[in-house]
Formats: sequence, C-alpha cells, structure tokens
Amino acid sequence: MTLINCDIGEQGPLHEGDRKLMEFIHIANLACEGHAGDRESVEAFRALADRHGVRLAAHLSYPDRENFGRATMSIPEAEMLAALDAQLALLPGVKLVKFHGALYNDAWHDAALAETLAGWLRRSGVGEILAPADSELSFAARKLGITVLREAFVDRRYEYDEEGGRLRLADRSAPGAAITGLQGALAQAEEIIKRGRLNISGDPGFPVWKDIEADTVCIHSDSPIALELARELRAAVDAAGKEAAGAGIKDNIRLLKPGVCEEAGLPVYGLQDIGVSPGGAMDCFSLRRGNLMLGNPAGSPALEILAAPEIEILVPGHFVLTGARHTAFLHSGDKRIEAEHSRVYPAEAGDRITFGEKHYGLQTYFCFRSSAEGGAQGGPAAAVPYCEVSGWADAQGRIRVLPGPEYGYLEEPQLFFENSWRTTYKMDKVGIRLAGEPRLKCGIVNMISGAVADGTIQLTPESPIILLRHRQTTGGYPRIFNVISADIDLLGQYAPNQAVHFVQVSPDEAREFARQKEAALGAPGSCRAPGGKKRKRR
Repeated sequence: MTLINCDIGEQGPLHEGDRKLMEFIHIANLACEGHAGDRESVEAFRALADRHGVRLAAHLSYPDRENFGRATMSIPEAEMLAALDAQLALLPGVKLVKFHGALYNDAWHDAALAETLAGWLRRSGVGEILAPADSELSFAARKLGITVLREAFVDRRYEYDEEGGRLRLADRSAPGAAITGLQGALAQAEEIIKRGRLNISGDPGFPVWKDIEADTVCIHSDSPIALELARELRAAVDAAGKEAAGAGIKDNIRLLKPGVCEEAGLPVYGLQDIGVSPGGAMDCFSLRRGNLMLGNPAGSPALEILAAPEIEILVPGHFVLTGARHTAFLHSGDKRIEAEHSRVYPAEAGDRITFGEKHYGLQTYFCFRSSAEGGAQGGPAAAVPYCEVSGWADAQGRIRVLPGPEYGYLEEPQLFFENSWRTTYKMDKVGIRLAGEPRLKCGIVNMISGAVADGTIQLTPESPIILLRHRQTTGGYPRIFNVISADIDLLGQYAPNQAVHFVQVSPDEAREFARQKEAALGAPGSCRAPGGKKRKRR
C-alpha cells in the first residue's frame, strides 16, 4: 500500500489545518527547528500522532529559518552536522528522517553531500529515510544498509534533467510549479500510484511520461488544497488497499498436492547496488495479463507452476490460467469442467483445480480474485488466446538482442546468429546455458567483474549463458549481447533442449517493441473482466 506523508508543524502547534491533516496521513514529517517548528510544536504533534496512529519522521534542514530552509547554504560540514544533531535530538527514539527544502534537493543530485548525510544517518542510528528513488541520497543510504522509502510529490510539478538522466522538482518560482487544483493533484497521484509514471509536460492533452517509483506520496501542508487532497487521497488509498486484499492467492487457496510451484509477483528493481537481484515471476507478461483479466492490480501475487499441483479454492472468486498451457479441470461439486487457458472462471469455496498434460511453455500462472472483497462478478469471459496479444513478439520466434559491453571483443559475431543454439538442462531461474557449435571466441580473457542485467548474455569458456531475473548482480565473463527487455518474459517459457534463434535489433527498435508489449496489455479484448465485458484502461 502506498503511504501518505505530510510536512507538519511548520505553522505552529495550534494550526488547525495541520491538526486536521493528522487524521488522514500515515507519516508526519515534523519540523525540528531547522527551517520551522520548535519544541512546543514537536511535543504537540507527537501527542497527536500517538492518538491517530501516525508514524513520525524528523524533518531536518539546513539551519535556515530566515529562508524556510529553501536556500542552499555553504557552511562547514561539521557545522551542518551539528545542526542536524540538534534537530534530531528534539525527537528522541525516532528512526525515520526526511530532509527538507534545499537540503533535500541538493542531496538528490550531489553525490558527495549524499554520502556525507548517509554516513551521518548511520552514525545517528537512523534506519529509514524518505527520499526520491533516483536520488544520490537513496543510492548512498542503501549502500550503508539504510532503508529508503521512495517518495514522490502529488502537488508539485517535475522536470527531467537530461544531463543527469533523472527527475527533479520544478523550481518553485516557475509558473505552475505547484499544483493548486485538486483534480490535477489527484490525477498526478493516480498516475504515480497505479502506473508508476508522471506527466512532466503538465498538459494532460500532450503528456510526456516519465517513470517514477514511490512507496509514499507527499502533500505539502501549506498548500491551499492540502486538507481536501489528503481526505480524498486517503479514501482512494484505503479503497485500493481493500481491492488489493481480494486480489492474488494469499489466504484464498491451498495446495492439496504440492507439485512444483511458488507464489510469484513482479520483480523489485533498484537494489542491485547492494547485491540484491530483481527476482519475481519468470514471465511477468503472463502474470500481469492474468491479473488484469480479473481486474486485479497487475502485480498481485499469483501461483507460478512448473509441475502441476492440486489447488483448493478457499473463498468464492474468479481465476484464470495464463503462461504455459496445461490441460486443467475445475471440479465443482459433482461436476468436472475443462478450464480453458486464458479464460476467466468463477469458483466457489471447496472447488478444486487439477491439471493434466502440459502442451507448451514452462511456467503456468494461476491468478485469483476473491469476490468477498469487492471481487469481479459475473459469468466466465470468452477465452483470449495468447496469439491475440503477442503481436509485439518476433514473427519468426527469434529472441532479439542488442550488443553488449564486450561485443567489440567478439571474433566473428555473425556466428552467434548463424549458429543453431539449444537450451540445456543447466537452466533455472538464474539463467540458461546454451549449447551449440562452433564455439565463439572473444579477444578478452581476464576482465574485472561488471554489472549484469536481465537478459545479459555472457560468453563462458564452456558456452554462452543467458541471465534471467534471479541472476547475480555482477559477472566476470564477457557480456557479448543483451536480450531486449520485451523478450525477457519469452525466455521464462523456454524448456530444456529447445531450439533458440537470435536476431540483432537497434535500440530504437527495442524501445518500440517494449512500447508495443505494454500496449498489448491494454488492447481491446486482451484484458476482459468476467462477464465478457472489456476491462477499461485506467
């Protein structure tokens, strides 16, 4: 669930707006005398937080009350850290920090400052911070084991720094930098929370989308729409939480026969710098597609099935099978119904799903939505064959690649595409080892380990390997190619001893295939809700 945070205590301990805001937020960032606030306001709002079950964060800044902490200060490091020590001391026991104003923005882009602040946070015993996902402060904090709650603003416009390759807040002095219309702020919140993106053009008619990751969204308490925005946003977040409670398999099914399967969701990116791989489902397209057909959030946990289990439904709801195609049966009372692949079926508590022969693919996804929590209602939708939504894939079934960092050292690279490769039994969620002749040769033998990504193809002395989402984060073999992002999910369905053919594409083509793949999830008929109705794109 996305959390709502708000900067509190900047307008005195008796400010009625701030006191009412405490009823609708999850985290209160208390000003601690650096830019605003004082001991009296801290104590007043700490008591109010206890009453409403609101978590506290210390809101720390440059020691600059004159400019409300919004001006960068060139002060000695020791003086700055001493000021932060004094501010944090007003909230003993609080281990969550958010920096304010100029200090927040400076640490977003200044790596040296970010490392200084991260070191101070660790020495001070702070375990969590609120910071932008792509900020230098987030990178530095994670390296020191500090948890980052990725933050986005719903009442501020963003710009994209082309040189730095990251987002930044629009300067407050720029026209339209603050979003003062309720519907505009709610629309930005919806895009951030539901789709992980925001429109940096500010014009809904001509959007320019940029990705953004957020665990929490911030409302500024001095905004004229703060209270109404907090009330509306909390209602929306709570409703989404109830909706998500009925989505996925947790507490909704049990396995009567285990098979080989596990709960799977979407990969988690952004932690590779501390050695954590993305993980997640092997075929995210199939998982997302199944969830969207049910009306679930796309990343709701599903059962990823390698070898067939027997499933018992514990609560009324609907289910769909996507990914690898199995013969499957729904046992309801004394009836046995063959469950078509990619078709939504209603199920009652006590119903069972059994499986027969696997026809193609490797991983099957069982997606479920409970009816008890506002789940989808109605009869089964028509089946939606995979071929209707896979137009983004290569027409000849080839896996598309881009040159890797060590491509230039590869001798006779055309052999990679001319060769007849096959998957081997040396494969798992980490990667796939290929077999084929002739052997490829690379002009680099000893190299320092470098970062690897989903789909990195490394040339080992034995044969090439393709890394998947559960891979390691670095590797010491030449990275000769990289599978494009659109085709990673296809690799998750390759079985052992299966032929694999490759084709090289351009970066522009790779981006276009990724766009087509995302569009396919919202194409007419691809995500029908139960009852045969087409699911509306949101």
